[in-house]
Amino acid sequence: MRYFLDTEFNGFGGDLISLALVSEDGLRSLYLATECKSPEPWVAENVLPIIDGGTDPIMVQPDEFGKVICWFLQHDRRPHVISDWPDDIRYFCQALITGPGQMVPIGAIAFEMVRIDAYPTPLEGAVQHNALWDARALRQAVLASTPSSIGRAS
Repeated sequence: MRYFLDTEFNGFGGDLISLALVSEDGLRSLYLATECKSPEPWVAENVLPIIDGGTDPIMVQPDEFGKVICWFLQHDRRPHVISDWPDDIRYFCQALITGPGQMVPIGAIAFEMVRIDAYPTPLEGAVQHNALWDARALRQAVLASTPSSIGRAS
């Protein structure tokens, strides 16, 4: 199945703050967040105030992102993760690494990056720079641009 990914992080190259995955069918989602110490000014103004955005993230420690992602994807033999920015994939992959030469027990994953504008979005209540809303908006934009993909077997 395809999953739409978005992340928020503390400035360019900064620590991961939140990560969201939304399934292609829209029935499952995962939204994780962690405390952000010493936020960059833009992050303090535009990300942290709306981190919940009415979506109640699961609060985790930074080293727990990968374990929870693994749990969320455990029943999917070949997840296909789609993002609209390369850093999202980088942060996702970094979350899977648990130490030198070690990672969470997850099988094959395919990644795809599509350059598409997810905003403005027709999704009611969407809050830009909230990872879950941004993943939902990305899903909406991709599915709207490729209507034949709805219900596609993966």
